[in-house]
Amino acid sequence: MKNLTDLLSNFLIDRNRWNKRICVLSLILLGIALPFLLVTYIDYYSWGDVETFRSWSDCWGQQIYAAYCSKLPPNYPVVGLTVSAGLINTISSIFGITERNTSILIFRYCLAFIDALNFLLFVLLASLMRFRHPIHIGLILLMMPSTWVGSAVWGQIDGILLFFCLLSVIGFFKAWLASGVEAGSQKAWKSGIYLLLGILSFCLYLLTKQLALFSLPFFFILFLITVWKFWKSFRYRSLFWLSLALIVFILCFRYIDSFFEVPEQFHHSSYWFVLKGAGSEYGNKISVNGFNLWMFLGLDMSSSSHVPFFTLELGSWMDPISPYKAGIISYSIFIAFLLLTAFKGASTILKKNVWIEQKDKLESHLMALLCFFHGFCHLGFNVLLCGTHERYLYLGYPFLLISVAWFYTNQLVFSRQPAICCFLAAAAYGCFVFSFIKGLPPLLFPLRRHEFLASIHLFLLVFLLDQWMLICQLNPKNSSASLQVDRHIALPNKALD
Repeated sequence: MKNLTDLLSNFLIDRNRWNKRICVLSLILLGIALPFLLVTYIDYYSWGDVETFRSWSDCWGQQIYAAYCSKLPPNYPVVGLTVSAGLINTISSIFGITERNTSILIFRYCLAFIDALNFLLFVLLASLMRFRHPIHIGLILLMMPSTWVGSAVWGQIDGILLFFCLLSVIGFFKAWLASGVEAGSQKAWKSGIYLLLGILSFCLYLLTKQLALFSLPFFFILFLITVWKFWKSFRYRSLFWLSLALIVFILCFRYIDSFFEVPEQFHHSSYWFVLKGAGSEYGNKISVNGFNLWMFLGLDMSSSSHVPFFTLELGSWMDPISPYKAGIISYSIFIAFLLLTAFKGASTILKKNVWIEQKDKLESHLMALLCFFHGFCHLGFNVLLCGTHERYLYLGYPFLLISVAWFYTNQLVFSRQPAICCFLAAAAYGCFVFSFIKGLPPLLFPLRRHEFLASIHLFLLVFLLDQWMLICQLNPKNSSASLQVDRHIALPNKALD
């Protein structure tokens, strides 16, 4: 009888494991298939962006930056130009396609493939951050309108930009996790490989679109923490890997950046060509279909951002303040504040306070803080700077949402209602972007209004600034609550594996 009971128990356990594996596989297949289904059943896209890529593809070759054979000179660095115009040119050449709609559809399916890879990277990042159900987190991030509407559905390469960014971040995070206090030569080798992966991906990320510039403060802190962890784990052996990473970055950036011929006045650099030559100069306008703080001045979006709206007077000294200048100053102050507080928050975690005893929880806490910082940098420039485009928040929301989800599931700072509001803001933003390629139902008319989205994200910026101060433990009013939460985290946490 006992043997029969044991057999039945083992059968039920095996069956539950089999059902769990089927469920996991089904969710993974759903996440991979979803981008292709969206492209298949949403047959409208941003005609203007794709046509610009097609005009660049007609000039494809070594002279593409120097020839100016398109009405609009290429304003993407070399990697971005390759995965847009170069990809369309390759599709037309390999398949011999001359019909416009067919080549565009294949191009969008290629972008959908990248979106599917991004889903897998979401899952991997959530797993590194020790979510209990990383596949569910990946699916939620993928299904958010703020994620899927700005890439393959739109017909833009922002999904490829996100892919390189995620790959770089995961490379750095894996380099941390592969190291340890008792690390040997084998672990040093493994961590070094992950570091090189992060550096190479970062190089490709910078050379894809100019928006990557707003991630530099995040990667600056990320690299400094990596240096600290490598030195702590490997001491003088870390100098080899860190020096090698810097050398690889410089050589790869220079080689890839100068792969195509660029006029001499731009130092043979596609990046400098884009910044100083063929750049879009969106910052000279109040907004370019996007939203920001300066829309509340009541000016037309296409009006100049250099017209003063206020004059600062101190005695005989006068300084006219324009939206452009005020935006630059306010964003610089914002980033400086974030950097200082991020250093404080990161150093507090790295000191291994008594309330975080397990190494994996310490690492995931640090990852969540850095992801929050990255998303916050992109939210800040969309609210504070002029010349914002409608898709400029695409890169920030995935990092912002995954960090909010981490803090909520670990019962730190975020409660349920604020966390839900962050996800609702992301959904509202996605609907706003979608409204430019397909009209929304009349009931959702507020989501088509730039001022409404500007109000939501201005409120979100102020609210998250307060949450950020709590996360970095800068608010003394949170000290008592923090102690209670700290004791809780020291206990086994069901939200983590």
